[in-house]
Amino acid sequence: MRTSERKRTDTTMTETTGDHTDRGAPGASSGAVWLRRALLDIASALRPDRGPVVAREWSDAVRLLDPEPVGFRSVFLIGVGWDGRPSPSKFGETLTAFTESGWEVRRNETEDRGGESWGTARREEFEVRVYEAGRSGLVTLTGWTPVTYPERRLGQPPFTRSTADGVLCDDCHGWGVCLTCEGRPYERRYQRCWCIANNAGPGRCVECAGRGLRHPAIVPWWRPRHVLHEAEGAMPPPVAEAGHESTLSALVDVAQRTCACGEFRCSWRNVLDAEGDRPLSRFVGACQGCDAERAHTFVLPPL
Repeated sequence: MRTSERKRTDTTMTETTGDHTDRGAPGASSGAVWLRRALLDIASALRPDRGPVVAREWSDAVRLLDPEPVGFRSVFLIGVGWDGRPSPSKFGETLTAFTESGWEVRRNETEDRGGESWGTARREEFEVRVYEAGRSGLVTLTGWTPVTYPERRLGQPPFTRSTADGVLCDDCHGWGVCLTCEGRPYERRYQRCWCIANNAGPGRCVECAGRGLRHPAIVPWWRPRHVLHEAEGAMPPPVAEAGHESTLSALVDVAQRTCACGEFRCSWRNVLDAEGDRPLSRFVGACQGCDAERAHTFVLPPL
C-alpha cells in the first residue's frame, strides 16, 4: 500500500484486534493491519517449519491535558523460537530479511550480554524493535504504527508507553513539551505561557526538562516503585516454573502477566541457562509503568 493510500484510510476500522488495553481504543487501522501482516511475513520466512506467534497486541493511548485519549497507536509483540535447545544466532538473518523487504535497518552496537542482540527497523512511519535472546534462539519483533487521531490533526509524540525507554512523564505524557501552550512559548497570541520562565526553556515541559521521560530511580517520590520481593538489595532469582516446552511458549505466558502496579508493558530480555541437567529460560525486564524490576524463570524439558 502506498503511503498516501494508507494515510487516507488510516482511521478506517477494518478489523478488531484482540487486546486493546486502553479504554476507548478503536479497532485496528489499515496501517496496523498492514504492519501485522508485514511482521508475520518476515518472521515466517525465518522459521518456515514453525510459524511465528503473536504473543500480544494492544494499543497505546496518547493524551494531552485531559485524561481522555486523543489518539492511539497499535503495537505488536511477535516471537519466533526454536525448541529450547541452544541455537545459533539468527539475528543477522532477521535484519537481512527486513532490509530485503524495504526497511531501513540499524544494529545497536552494545556490549555483549550473554549473546543478546538489539536492532531497529524503520519503514516510513512504522518502527520495529528487533531483539534476539542469549543462546535460546528466541527472536522478538516489537512493532508499532504511527499514532492516528480520529478528530484532530496532531504531530507524532516522541514516546508512548510501549516505545519509551523508561516511564512517561506524568505532566506531558511523553510529549516533552508544555501541554498548555503545546510547545509554543505563548498560550494565546500575545500572552506568554508560564513555562517560558523556567530553566527547561521556552515551550518545554518543566517536570522532565523536555525529555518526555522520568526515571523513578532518580526521583523515587515521583511514582511508587513496586518490587517483587521484600528483601532490600539484589533480588533473589524467582522460583522456576514448569509447564512450558519452549522459550517461545514461555514468552506468550509472560506477555500476559502484569506488574504489581497493573501494567503489562515490559521490554523482556531472555537467556537460556541451566541448573544441573535442567534447562532454564530466564526472563527479566523493567515495567514500563513504574520501572519495577520483573523476572520469571521457566523449566524446559531436558535436552
